[in-house]
Amino acid sequence: MNILLPTDFSENADLACQYAFDIAKRSKGKVTVINAYDLPYSDRSMTTSLLEVMKENAEKNMAAFQRKLKDKYDVPFTTEVRLGNPIRLIKEMATEESIDLVVMGTKGASGLEEILIGSNAASVIQNSDKPVLVIPPDANGKPLQKIVFASDFDMDNMETAFKNLNAFAELNEASIDVLHVQNDVKSKAGTRDAIQAALQNRVKEFTILQTDNVEEAIIKEAKKENADVI
Repeated sequence: MNILLPTDFSENADLACQYAFDIAKRSKGKVTVINAYDLPYSDRSMTTSLLEVMKENAEKNMAAFQRKLKDKYDVPFTTEVRLGNPIRLIKEMATEESIDLVVMGTKGASGLEEILIGSNAASVIQNSDKPVLVIPPDANGKPLQKIVFASDFDMDNMETAFKNLNAFAELNEASIDVLHVQNDVKSKAGTRDAIQAALQNRVKEFTILQTDNVEEAIIKEAKKENADVI
């Protein structure tokens, strides 16, 4: 499995790095590490010399990071420093490097509020053609062996999700709990059997909750089940 790891060289980036290299090792894959530097939109009029300084600092930090990675991990990896919008560069590199999974850290009170390299993690997820694994700052680093899969039970648009989820679960020897949150009492007949078959009988539990607050329900259920990943 080829992993793309965006980084800003912070502690949270190191945590994402741990997960990225563990997945690459398990899958006998490799990691591509990228650091993006860019001027704020309001500062576009600044001189080329500032960009040169930013590039020099980014390359210096990447060289130090590269030495640390070589000492810590026995996994093939490459590094790149690029000028440009982080979200756009992540999408471009995911295509260029035939990436299977993007792994990134977050910071901020809610974890998903801000991606480490200064952009919104939700924007990366929405714009990425590849699966994205987002690592919150309080992740404990343990193996990802229990997955909560939140589904709207729309079987017409699930083929890619099932394919990626099966591969991820098999790689990590993980079980899957399926969670469906709805705002009415109706449920689609036969959906459980279809999902169980699609996920190759890895599903240990089905949970259906009735509430209007989908996001809150998913987080609460994941905590209750001691899930390692959503």
